[in-house]
Amino acid sequence: MIEIPGILGEIVEKRLITIEQSKKTRPVSEMRLIAENASVPLSLQRTVASQRGISLIAEMKRSSPSAGSLDPDLDPAHRASLYCNAGATAISVLTEHDYFTGSIEDLAAVSIIARASRVPVLRKDFIVDEYQVHEARAAGADCILLIIACLDPKQYTDLFDLSTSMGMDVLVEVFDEPELNIAMTEVEPRIVGINNRNLKTLQTSLSVFETLAQKIPNDRIKVAESGMQNPSDVERMGYAGAKAVLVGESLMKAGTDVSELAEAMAAVEVG
Repeated sequence: MIEIPGILGEIVEKRLITIEQSKKTRPVSEMRLIAENASVPLSLQRTVASQRGISLIAEMKRSSPSAGSLDPDLDPAHRASLYCNAGATAISVLTEHDYFTGSIEDLAAVSIIARASRVPVLRKDFIVDEYQVHEARAAGADCILLIIACLDPKQYTDLFDLSTSMGMDVLVEVFDEPELNIAMTEVEPRIVGINNRNLKTLQTSLSVFETLAQKIPNDRIKVAESGMQNPSDVERMGYAGAKAVLVGESLMKAGTDVSELAEAMAAVEVG
């Protein structure tokens, strides 16, 4: 395990503890068996590639370190229905509990609704152990997030290979150019996310994606993450090369206007 500074390191350290607790409740062998018998995953890669416009990966989360409490009474199934009806290409579910107040049960509830609409579901978490990969598949995840800043090269390749062997796509997330170099060197990810958030200040800048996206081959799906507040921001990311955008905080803060905002973002076309 690499040394991870700042808030990300705190989250991962806590996550390692909760993973061990989960293993005691439901062992790896049992979780693996459930995962092996789960429905065949939907392909985020093919779904995004088939879209004419900029794909919206609509995220749900109850809270976050940067925004604080967003929706402590979140109904995951209801929110999933809103996102699907608004035209979201995929749904991202925060499942980390201590900092984001999420759970794997949230993802399971979303998967039931999303699968009926053929909408892939992404497990958004700090994945550092194979147990979480099996747990994600068992709960109905079609795709997982791997954050380069959380993983050493061997962890990255092992978790990537395990996920893809189970039929799940992997969204590989980077924050800067050195991480991008690692992401592209160790394996050949088809979906690469660039997070616009600075982990030290927690502030966002869309220029991060605009700069790094140029260094990713055009045959990969480029995903802009964080900082998009409106359709104009989505359009800006599209012109910078994004085939998809992952939007969470602005949708969670939209209140009764969430469907309208999601629909407007999902309708953006560039070119």
